[in-house]
Amino acid sequence: MARTKKTEQTLEEMIPIYGEINSQCNELTKRVNTLKADIKKAIKTAGKANKDIVIGGWKCSLAITDASDFNEARLIEFCKQNNIDVVRTKEYIDGAELERLMFNGSISKDIMLEMDKCKDKKEKETLRCVKARQEEE
Repeated sequence: MARTKKTEQTLEEMIPIYGEINSQCNELTKRVNTLKADIKKAIKTAGKANKDIVIGGWKCSLAITDASDFNEARLIEFCKQNNIDVVRTKEYIDGAELERLMFNGSISKDIMLEMDKCKDKKEKETLRCVKARQEEE
């Protein structure tokens, strides 16, 4: 019992602190994202991209590089037309069909229990903290 009471007291201390700091962090993130967009725009407008800018003890630079990824559908068609033998067939599970079969009872409960062995279990933790309304306190 003493251990539980200590944990509750610790939570009573930690949750309000976390809530306030998280709220401040979210507000700062919004401000930082707005400033970042404005700075990028100003650097591009000034023609200073890919150059170091030193102002007020801060060094800033905007690197602009070209990046490209293959459009897989176009690349597959190109490779087929040019006899480049790199196109493979990939097996996959039709999730909608599996769900339909399970819902309609076409797959027995015993098989569905066995199918659970094919799942990778992951623990997901989500902490949400928002300011409580007056009546909740």
